[in-house]
Amino acid sequence: MSAVLWLLVAQGVLGAIDVLLNHEWLEDLPHRPGAMLEQAIHGGRELLYALVFAGLAWFEWRGAYALLFAGLLIIEVLLTAWDFVEEDRTRRLSAMERVMHLALSMGGGAYCALLAPVLLRWQQQVTSLHFIDYGPVSWLLSVMAVGVLVWGVRDAMAAWSMTSRLPVAVTGEPS
Repeated sequence: MSAVLWLLVAQGVLGAIDVLLNHEWLEDLPHRPGAMLEQAIHGGRELLYALVFAGLAWFEWRGAYALLFAGLLIIEVLLTAWDFVEEDRTRRLSAMERVMHLALSMGGGAYCALLAPVLLRWQQQVTSLHFIDYGPVSWLLSVMAVGVLVWGVRDAMAAWSMTSRLPVAVTGEPS
């Protein structure tokens, strides 16, 4: 489990660099016209990562909870795919951002591949959230969970605020 957790830490660090450098500084997505859907997807993914970081930092997801956790990971993968399509549809990504997204995808695949047998083992146990303390890595993942939770809310709010700036459709019907 140690390798999974450290890969997750690396994923969090790379994700933070991607968000701060590419999404915020270079692209200014929260203020970019047309980035509403991308911001909403980012917000959803960040909220899921908050659950993943905190959930693996302190718990073994046993029994049916292992399936629930696997479902969260599947949703995250689907959101990532949707994000890739949306980014390609709405803007030209820099080479640096594409490479960063490749590294994040590879890291996500690695921790999921290492986590899969753990989830299968947990799934065979009685359903419970079993508390576990991995020491400093649990605390580090907890800090990351809080950070990505705050950022997820912020991105979701940025997307929501963009809805008020959408043009009103003219239907031609009298009111």
